[in-house]
Amino acid sequence: MDPAARSAAAPAPRNARGLATARRIHRAAVHLAATVGLDALTVDAVCAEAGISQRTFFHHYPTKDDALLGTDLPSVSTERANRYLSDPTVPILSGAVALIDLPVVADEDPATHLAQLRLLAGSPALQARQAQRFMPVLHELRGLVRLRLEALARAEGHDVDEATLDEQADLVTALGAALANAAVRRLVDGERVALPDLARVTEPLEGLWGQLV
Repeated sequence: MDPAARSAAAPAPRNARGLATARRIHRAAVHLAATVGLDALTVDAVCAEAGISQRTFFHHYPTKDDALLGTDLPSVSTERANRYLSDPTVPILSGAVALIDLPVVADEDPATHLAQLRLLAGSPALQARQAQRFMPVLHELRGLVRLRLEALARAEGHDVDEATLDEQADLVTALGAALANAAVRRLVDGERVALPDLARVTEPLEGLWGQLV
């Protein structure tokens, strides 16, 4: 079975104890990889570091790459999404980016999260895997952006062109993702162990908006 298929078949932790074990394995994998390098990382070494058996490892992760990526993913805030759709004063682009909630584990253990981001930055293969995992969140975000753009068009009395709305939603979502990635890149290249404030990722461009289009 290839890694992608094995990853898709990975069982998710079903309780708090299982989630805690998965996160312990993830931390061990990230810390070891940061020390010895991705190529030298082995499942045996991760098991020894986390104090678990291989059986336990493979119950949570099918490969060492999956252990590096972990089980936690960003999500869309329901509360902020409702406000985004109902409050016309919320900016379309920065408001969309601010809908994303980073994983709780990133707040609880920012040093591990930063080490993971640095490992991802040096591995195109891991970046591709992570991007695939993020697709459902981006799809949800794009749907919210499209609803907001449609509401704006109707409020301003414009004809609603489905193809135009689709294109605009795609572009806004892509811009938001690029800005968030740029904020992460600055974090990875720096020394601070702090997560980016996604609600402020557009601030460096505020003085340039009128000249960008």
